[in-house]
Amino acid sequence: MSRRTRIQLRRYGGHLVLLLILMVVGTAAGFFILLNQRLPNPFQSYYQVNGAFTTAAAVVPGLGEPVNVAGVRVGQINGTSLQDGQATVRMQIDPSQLPAIYRDAHADLVPRTPLKDMEVDIWPGERSSGRLPSGATIPIAQTISPVDSDEVLSALDGDTRTWLDSLLTSLGQATAGRAGDMRALLRAVGPTAGQLRQVGDLLAARHNELAQLTHNLGLLTQAASSKDAQIGQVIRASQGTVSALASQNVALRRAVMLLPGTLSRTRTTLGDLTTFSRALGPASTALRPVVRSLPSTLRRSQTLFRGAALLPLRQIRPFVQAALPLAQKLPPLAADLKIEVPDLIAAFKVLAYSANELAYNPAGKNPGFLYWLAWFAHNSDSFISSSDANGPVWRSVLLASCGTLKSLSVGPVLEQILGTNFGCK
Repeated sequence: MSRRTRIQLRRYGGHLVLLLILMVVGTAAGFFILLNQRLPNPFQSYYQVNGAFTTAAAVVPGLGEPVNVAGVRVGQINGTSLQDGQATVRMQIDPSQLPAIYRDAHADLVPRTPLKDMEVDIWPGERSSGRLPSGATIPIAQTISPVDSDEVLSALDGDTRTWLDSLLTSLGQATAGRAGDMRALLRAVGPTAGQLRQVGDLLAARHNELAQLTHNLGLLTQAASSKDAQIGQVIRASQGTVSALASQNVALRRAVMLLPGTLSRTRTTLGDLTTFSRALGPASTALRPVVRSLPSTLRRSQTLFRGAALLPLRQIRPFVQAALPLAQKLPPLAADLKIEVPDLIAAFKVLAYSANELAYNPAGKNPGFLYWLAWFAHNSDSFISSSDANGPVWRSVLLASCGTLKSLSVGPVLEQILGTNFGCK
């Protein structure tokens, strides 16, 4: 590529790319518009079905008037013609939407809007009737054409038309200016209509249930007719059973007389069982740990029993005779202990409280009794650290002022004992 070409591409390259993008977007928009304007797609296949109608008024081919099945579009109307006094409507069907139409199919030509935009509603029919070949015609006996109101009125005689005209006129006069009342009436009729629908649904369900009941009764009757010998045998056995019951009428009468008391006792028992069952639940819950430990307990008991076999059985009797006097003295001792144990428990409680108080450390500036107890022991050791031949000597210092000695009246006493008044006048 020459230098001049590169310069031109650098100068006009952006415009060229923009032009190509516009061409692609315009081509795509053109195809989209053509497809939405019902442009025939050459890559899509259709099959042809005709419908014979008494009239094809307002049907305009080329406007894409649809062909529907259960409200789903499966094709469109592409032409009309007149054959033997009947209007034939040609329809293109998309096989991907409706694979086949059968010979008992029905077609209705109905308006979609008040401006009479027409469509064809098709019921495809049953598979068992056979497939309708492409290009075949649904006969007029299996189609319905729309009937205009003027055609209905033209079928009436003059008196009937006059009466109907006056009826419609009176109806218009009666409802003129009463749209609010009509709306309120329809709103009030709504709940009643809903309840009537529920009643209708229930009646329809009852009808289905009655039909099912009748069908089942027929099956039962048919099965019973094929088992008449067994039914006869059952009836004969039932007769013997009833005869045996009749022979025991006295016992049955007595049983019936005892039945109220039995029922009353059963009711009382069930009431007691209710209380028992309420207590049984917590008891069972409490027994769960015992049950969990039961296997290990049984294994240990087995070991105990094996060890018990090694005991000197001949010495057990002398041991029991020797221990019997001691065992006879145990009941009085247990009685005395029973009296003393509560006081002992109370004393230990007081001891435990005292120990807790001594050991309690409230933290902060007050370190607790244990700290001060150790401090007191240290001071006591310092207090009695001096001793002579007579034992430890307590060291003490008495500080008092003359005023204190006079106020306590101990000055003369000290003067007599010590021989001095320490200079206090």
